[in-house]
Amino acid sequence: MVNRIDRWAPAAGLISPPFYLALIIVLGALEPGFSHRTSLMSLLGGVGGILGLAFNLGVVVTGVCLIVFAAGLRQQLPPGWRDNAATLLLTIGGSGLIGAGAFACDQGCRNILIDPDLVGRLHIVSSLSAGMGSGVALFFYWAAMSRSEQWRSFVKPTLTAAVLANLPGVVLWFTIFADLRLRSVEGYLQRMGFIVVLLWIFFAANRMRRTSE
Repeated sequence: MVNRIDRWAPAAGLISPPFYLALIIVLGALEPGFSHRTSLMSLLGGVGGILGLAFNLGVVVTGVCLIVFAAGLRQQLPPGWRDNAATLLLTIGGSGLIGAGAFACDQGCRNILIDPDLVGRLHIVSSLSAGMGSGVALFFYWAAMSRSEQWRSFVKPTLTAAVLANLPGVVLWFTIFADLRLRSVEGYLQRMGFIVVLLWIFFAANRMRRTSE
């Protein structure tokens, strides 16, 4: 099992970032009126037909990849509460993506933004779990890597990524819950933090691949 995880985890980490970015770029381009600057990504899941289905399935696949990556990276870090917390949080992040894809928006995300129902609320909880879990996990990876000679050179980039990944999300959700929404840049705020997480995963997975060769 460990050998399988060691083999599949780097692949999951290398594939998921470009896959997810291509997913939102292509489907966003195909949806009339969709703006990466102002539109939340969840809106793509409420598109009717095959495009909405493709987005939601893609989000689920990305979540599965994050969980596999977290399991593999755990094998390379010193055992302890820091590593356990990081693995748990990134697994929560991946599970949140799976939930966000399973409990998707309806058309225009009315079940979230206008007339919230159970599915919409579950989508919000899942999305929060995805963003917060994956973002906060980087702080614990930073702490765990500080104790590893193998990952010592990755410590500063991880701390930088942790800060950059969490700031946009804090601003986004604070303004939403405080009814001070920054609608003109909400799309950017939502994407920025998660893109940082994905970039970190990509480079960490590449390092895992090199060390396992």
